[in-house]
Amino acid sequence: MTESKDFAVIQLSNLCWPTALELPSKRFRLFVAAEVSPISADVISEFAAAALNSGMVYFCAWGCDCERFHDIVDEAIVEDELGERRWAGPNADDTIMTTWHARDSLAEALDFFVTCAMPTAGFKADGSFRLVICVGNSDWAEIAKRFLDSAPFDPFDLVNE
Repeated sequence: MTESKDFAVIQLSNLCWPTALELPSKRFRLFVAAEVSPISADVISEFAAAALNSGMVYFCAWGCDCERFHDIVDEAIVEDELGERRWAGPNADDTIMTTWHARDSLAEALDFFVTCAMPTAGFKADGSFRLVICVGNSDWAEIAKRFLDSAPFDPFDLVNE
């Protein structure tokens, strides 16, 4: 099997889900580098819902106030689990995972994203694609692109079960 680097890095000027984005798989892992302190909870919730509706199964937040970003994404997931269950996994034990990386450098957070951000079993199938979104900072996007270009992806992680 040949190693495939199944990822994309995009830069956005503001935290708004890119509706024209065509993802190559049903599910994906998302890393967002953003300073969300000045962004309202409603805007973050809308972004989270759009990402979840698009198939996000693992979320990593990095940047100023990333703990708050993470918590708002978690609130959307929990609200759905208690209600409509639009984002429920194929197995009862599946859950959408979330992490925040306030104490890590961007490179450390990206390393976690590449090596440790593994969806639960039911979400792993068709869930190897990684999307990195950098909001308002082109340097972050360049760093992320260089990092993922050189990252050693686990070939077993890329197998769709």
